[in-house]
Amino acid sequence: MKIVSIFAGHDSNITFYDTEKQKVNVIEIERLVRKRYFRLHVDNSDQKIKEILLKCKEIANKFWNFSSPDQVVITADGALSQISMLSEIFETSNIIRVKNHHECHASCTHFLSPNKESLVFSFDGGGNDGFFNIYHIKDNTMTLLEKVKSDFGGGYLLAASVIHEVSDKSRNQLAIPGKSMGLCAYGKPINNLIPHFKSFFFDRDYKKLSANCNLDFKNLSSPWKKPMSNAKYSGQAAYDIAATIQLAYEEAFIEVFMRWKDKFPNAGICFSGGGSLNVLLNERIKNQFGVTPYVPPNPNDCGLSLGAAFIVSPPKSRLKVTYNGLPLLDKDELLNYVNVRKAKKTNMLEIAKLIKGGKIVGLVYGDSEVGPRALGNRSIVCDPSYDKMKDSLNAKVKFREWYRPFAPFCKKEDANLYFDSLNFDNMEYMSFAPLVRKKYRDVIPAVTHEDGSSRLQIVSEEDHDIFYELLTEFGKISETKVLLNTSFNIRGRPILSTVEDALFVLDNTELDYVVIENFLFTKDLGKI
Repeated sequence: MKIVSIFAGHDSNITFYDTEKQKVNVIEIERLVRKRYFRLHVDNSDQKIKEILLKCKEIANKFWNFSSPDQVVITADGALSQISMLSEIFETSNIIRVKNHHECHASCTHFLSPNKESLVFSFDGGGNDGFFNIYHIKDNTMTLLEKVKSDFGGGYLLAASVIHEVSDKSRNQLAIPGKSMGLCAYGKPINNLIPHFKSFFFDRDYKKLSANCNLDFKNLSSPWKKPMSNAKYSGQAAYDIAATIQLAYEEAFIEVFMRWKDKFPNAGICFSGGGSLNVLLNERIKNQFGVTPYVPPNPNDCGLSLGAAFIVSPPKSRLKVTYNGLPLLDKDELLNYVNVRKAKKTNMLEIAKLIKGGKIVGLVYGDSEVGPRALGNRSIVCDPSYDKMKDSLNAKVKFREWYRPFAPFCKKEDANLYFDSLNFDNMEYMSFAPLVRKKYRDVIPAVTHEDGSSRLQIVSEEDHDIFYELLTEFGKISETKVLLNTSFNIRGRPILSTVEDALFVLDNTELDYVVIENFLFTKDLGKI
């Protein structure tokens, strides 16, 4: 059976799932339309929705040989109401609706995990079935254990919106939590305020939080009208609030986690929903409780269409989808770009030498990653040993805030030398934040955050042979075996999906080189 599954809310996505071949591909529509956090259903006319879905259908047919679906699945949360349009586009009247938001999160996470039995904690800014649900999954049967009255995603967003450094340059409110998580390293938690912020994650009472903390918040009556306008605090006071929010978030989660962590001793623990993108929480859970939760590459809403498809037809065995995202849409034009720009074939040794020489290189290979992290197919890489590299990347390539950290990547066999963590399992997707060992913090400063943490990506030859070979060649000519990886995009734009966009970034930022399918491109000097 061939299934097309659609989630149309923010971070809209569409899954193409061939159950016979056990093959999955996912299009995150923001990368197709070049608009972060894109919503298909609310912000577009019927005609525009039709155009986008037809384009997705065309891509699936051209690049993945997927056509003539037997069934279309839509999620009740973030649903499209244009049933007749869907029937027309995909040429089937077999359209079903999967009921619940967090069930889709839990399904996606469990079936991508190595577990036969899972205890899933799904928490985010909410869906049609709540904000924080806990499930037990075994033998393709999902059981809801608890629906926690809370709002961890929205609570974090709203609490952090009072910080100028977080809100002022945010183009979308959904960017606020991740930025605040980066900023919190520069602050110290305000101990007497932690209980109040912790309560806020359960009741989201903004007025009460303001009063109990003796903080004069703005927009008390309508903080959600425009969250970025809530900003009031800056400097060290703001950094301390960010640190307080983060610690309270962790404490609130642990309160729930403690109720369930030992109930199913044979179940692997999974985290899902946008809340599980909090790498500091994930790392703390692992080190404090000796439990390594599985967090998939797509735990936020970009995984909902895949989860819905798996509810309808569970996979026969574990599927790997990490690099099954949007293809390079203008790959047919690559050789034309090569000829016009006089690009040359290269190899990992040459790329490693460029990086060792302080150059910043964009890499584009194959289909894009599934999920919000760039993990080697749409990455910008450089040598983290250069002291000013972080500032240069933020200011001159990514055009983003000064405080935001960058991620290291290394081979699993080298991880323990540079990083301190209970173990290095489930670290393929930048889901944890181990500490950089003190002796190496001045050696790899560009990936060592202010608090000593790092959002590490572990690389194996099986998962990404190109990154693995690059690390091998770099290790031969460098004193360290760690590189920096950040997503190939610039501020306000999603991860890129065309040769054209890759070369635009090259020509309009201080990126030094771009490698596309082993062709090395240099800058168009006429555009500098």
